[in-house]
Amino acid sequence: MTTLTSRLAVLAIALLFTAPVSAQQRPAPQAANQAIAIDGDDIGGTVTSRFGPEAGVWVIAETRDLGTRFAKMAVTDERGRYVIPDLPKANYQVWVRGYGLVDSPKVAAELGKILDLTAVVAPSLADAAQYYPAIYWAAMIKIPDKSRFPGTGDAGNGIPEGFKTQEQWLNTIKTNGCGNCHQLGDHATRTISAALGNFESSQEAWMQRLSVGSAGHNMVETITRLMTPEGGHLAALADWTDRIKAGELPSSSPPRPTGVERNLVITVRDWHDPKHYLHDLTTTDRRKPTVNANGPIYGDTELSSNAQPVLDPVRNVKTTIEPPVRDNTPSSALANQVVNPSPYWGMEQVWDTKVNAHTSAMDQDGRVYYTAQSRPPNDIPDYCKKGSPLRSAQLYPLAFKREGFFQNSRQVTVYDPKSKQFTTIDTCFGTHHLNFAEDANNTLWLSNNTQGDAAVVGWVNTKLFWQTHDAAKSQGWTALIVDTNANGKRDEGYNEPDKPADPSKDTRLGLSMYAISYSPADKTIWGSNLAHPGYIIRLDPGKNPPDTALAEIYKVPLPGFGIRGMDVDRHGVAWLPLDSGHLASFDRRKCKGPLNGPGAEKGDKCPEGFSFYPLPGPGFQGDPGAEENPYYVWVDQHNILGLGADVPIATGNQSDSLHALVGGQIVELRVPYPMGFFAKGLEGRIDDPKAGWKGRELWASSGNRTPFHIEGIDAPAPGAPGKTPETLSSPLVVQFQLRPDPLAH
Repeated sequence: MTTLTSRLAVLAIALLFTAPVSAQQRPAPQAANQAIAIDGDDIGGTVTSRFGPEAGVWVIAETRDLGTRFAKMAVTDERGRYVIPDLPKANYQVWVRGYGLVDSPKVAAELGKILDLTAVVAPSLADAAQYYPAIYWAAMIKIPDKSRFPGTGDAGNGIPEGFKTQEQWLNTIKTNGCGNCHQLGDHATRTISAALGNFESSQEAWMQRLSVGSAGHNMVETITRLMTPEGGHLAALADWTDRIKAGELPSSSPPRPTGVERNLVITVRDWHDPKHYLHDLTTTDRRKPTVNANGPIYGDTELSSNAQPVLDPVRNVKTTIEPPVRDNTPSSALANQVVNPSPYWGMEQVWDTKVNAHTSAMDQDGRVYYTAQSRPPNDIPDYCKKGSPLRSAQLYPLAFKREGFFQNSRQVTVYDPKSKQFTTIDTCFGTHHLNFAEDANNTLWLSNNTQGDAAVVGWVNTKLFWQTHDAAKSQGWTALIVDTNANGKRDEGYNEPDKPADPSKDTRLGLSMYAISYSPADKTIWGSNLAHPGYIIRLDPGKNPPDTALAEIYKVPLPGFGIRGMDVDRHGVAWLPLDSGHLASFDRRKCKGPLNGPGAEKGDKCPEGFSFYPLPGPGFQGDPGAEENPYYVWVDQHNILGLGADVPIATGNQSDSLHALVGGQIVELRVPYPMGFFAKGLEGRIDDPKAGWKGRELWASSGNRTPFHIEGIDAPAPGAPGKTPETLSSPLVVQFQLRPDPLAH
């Protein structure tokens, strides 16, 4: 949309809506509400504006009376009717939010009573746009044209030589760079806070912004890679915020929920505190999702805090637990020291953890397994080293010392809610993500996200561990060996990566797994690797994994690029969220040629196995894909939510949403309040198999590394942070339920 067109559109709307309507509680028209049935713990009614019933808008009920920030919301049907079901007893403020509207004034509600609301039509496009998800604003950022790649350096076209394609540049400003930690385009990032200070230019202001707080070192390192003689991505960000300040608006607007999207009920609670971000969560055993029914939800705080949050969703109570570590274990603060003051926390070192719990999983007995640090990286047990009786150590000893804090030097820590006791399992390999196999040993498979010589996949025989409490005997690991000599088995004496290859030998991969998943179809292990353009790795353990495990690797082909998480469905199909603006699948059954032999280590053997499904939302100018950076994907293998078995659900990190692929089409599971939902982990649980939709839900963590950027309860503007340290948002846990229709209660 040109500037002139934008101004004309704004003027047209302003002339049309010269008298905005205020929301109010009013007597319910009997005919309109006859079909709305509610119970004593529901709120229901009809939403209308001056144009009549408002379909596909949200009605939000929020209370401060419970043990957490609590808001529950539902979508209106085609006649503007709504029902917010099953609200805990409390005092609620209720209002209407929707695209094309501005928030209606909040009104008090009484449970069990009909409450009709009048929506407020946005008086201008500028007012309406304040409620758009971040993706619509971030798509306004200008990116280098494809013609400027490959980069030839300062003496050539200015683009750094390390960037061979525009896709590689986009991968760096999306999931595997800027977008990994922050939702770019939300209110906090598309404006420049006065608290940063006074600067001669927006470019200087952005340089200061990128250097503040615990993440300053990583942000400066990333923006430095994106510099060009004319300012590179730093200049693009400054230009972006200047244009927004001058009144430029997004060129497109989001659609309202339609179809099955209107059947969603979303409940938001907070946990922990605004200073400490949340990474992931676990609620149940994904193999048997009735485990821990109605039980606590456990979170993982990664680099931010020793304390791990626990939420009781029945009583709405949040607490914390703290896993044990050795006294001499290094803290994340060593690698994330504050150099310049944060406008929120000053020079306070808010990231300071020895635990560094990244991800968790629950077993069949309700125990919670964290990939967490419990000892210094250089205190390596003897059973990991050469000369150990462990077969894994004999074949591939692990004795890589890391001085100071090393992010991926984690082991396994287990919490038993019944005894409230922690147990540590000292693994030789670093741990990152984890998933249980469906086998008699309840084998826990773990990725390590460490490249080069330390690229291995590890496992723990948890049945044996709980019988013996012997960490050494219960674990194993393997290097990732590809059958490049095509003899159908694994041989020792393999080629090393990036060295001259002997065609008579197998080849070790120097790429490790980031995400890790178990395939029920053939008992193989799958993982992702972040190296551009993105790879997926399949590991067939064989009968004796240290000796028999064989790996396959597949490179993501165009139009796809930019991977982080992945998951596998019960048919063995791998699902991948991509920076190219796609949810992709890889089906090995579609491969036409041999998958081993010379060149198999390069990942080019089966491009025909990939399929790509575009994600919704606008893209950068000159880029055909959505400006989305989906972090992870979870496959609903058991049809917990109700969209179908084996439905992949990707995180919509720029869209305040989750993206579910149903019948080849994306269903958007959007969180309208508070704005700033940035999902990291998600998982489904069945609390009561006999209760229909009420006994099933999907849980997701909001893992933005700046949780205080999330819309505050007293936001001075739509989507803005809270006005005081006490009203800044804490990390969120979001519950999704899917009703058979928008009025079910």
